[in-house]
Amino acid sequence: MSQITNVHNLPASIVAAIQNDPYDGGRGDISCTKLIDAPQIRVLGGKHHAEIKVDASSRVWSLLGQAVHTILERAGLKEEGATIEERLYAEVNGWQVSGQVDRLHCASGTLTDYKVTTTFKKSGNDGWTRQLNVLRWLAHKNGHKIDTLEVVAIFRDWRKVEAERNPDYPQAAIMAIPVPLWSLEDAEEYITERVYMHQAASRGEEVLCTDEERWFSGNTYALMNTGGKRALKVSTDRSALPEPTEGQYVEERPGVWKRCEHYCDVRAVCQQRGGKGDAP
Repeated sequence: MSQITNVHNLPASIVAAIQNDPYDGGRGDISCTKLIDAPQIRVLGGKHHAEIKVDASSRVWSLLGQAVHTILERAGLKEEGATIEERLYAEVNGWQVSGQVDRLHCASGTLTDYKVTTTFKKSGNDGWTRQLNVLRWLAHKNGHKIDTLEVVAIFRDWRKVEAERNPDYPQAAIMAIPVPLWSLEDAEEYITERVYMHQAASRGEEVLCTDEERWFSGNTYALMNTGGKRALKVSTDRSALPEPTEGQYVEERPGVWKRCEHYCDVRAVCQQRGGKGDAP
C-alpha cells in the first residue's frame, strides 16, 4: 500500500479511515478497474508501492464513495431478486479477470453501478461505458443475462438553485444515467486486448499511457489582437479560425496532461512524465 500523508492536517479519524481501506481486488490476476486503466500505472504502482506517497486529501471523495456503498448494502437486504456487491471471475488468456458489481437485478436484467461524481458527468463518460460493459461480460460468463446498464450518480456538487434555473441541469442530487450497451463479442474483444497489453507491461515491455489515459486537454488556438490580453476566438482546430488581419495573430496554446501533473499516484516515478523512476 502507498504511504498516506496528511499535508493538510485532516482529522486523524478521517486519515485512519483512509488508511484502513477495506477494498479487496479479489483473488484474480487483474480487476476490472485496473484492466480498463493504463498498464503502465498498474505496473509502476506495484513496483514502487513502498515509496509512493499519496496525500489523504486526494482520497476524500473515494472515502465518501465507500460510505455510499455501505449504505446501499441495506437495500440489498430488502430488495428481492437483487445481488449486491458480488465479485465475478472469468479466465482470459491465462489470467483471472475479476469485477465487483454494485447491484445485479437478474429479473429485470439490469446491472447498476453507484458513483459519487460531479454534475459535469451527468451524461456519462467513456470510462463508465468500458467498466460496465466489462462487468456485463463477466456477468454473462457467470450465467447472468444483462441487457440494461446504468450508473446511479450521486452529485457531490449539486445545487438546488441551479436546478430551478436550468432545465438541463440535473433536477435532483441523484440521477440514473443509462450506459451504452456493447455486444458481448465486442466486449470480449476489448477485454482480451486489454489483458494482452497488461501482460506485456508485466513482462517489462514498454506500454506507454495514451493521451486519453493522461487526460490530455488538447491544443487550442486563439485569434488575438496584437497587444491584447483576451482572445477574439478560440478553437481546437486551427483551420476553423479566420485568417488574422493586420494587427492580429494566432496564438498556439499547448495542452496539458492533467492526470500526469496533478492526479497520478505514480507520477514521481514515471519516465513518460519526466520523473526519475523507470518505465515498466
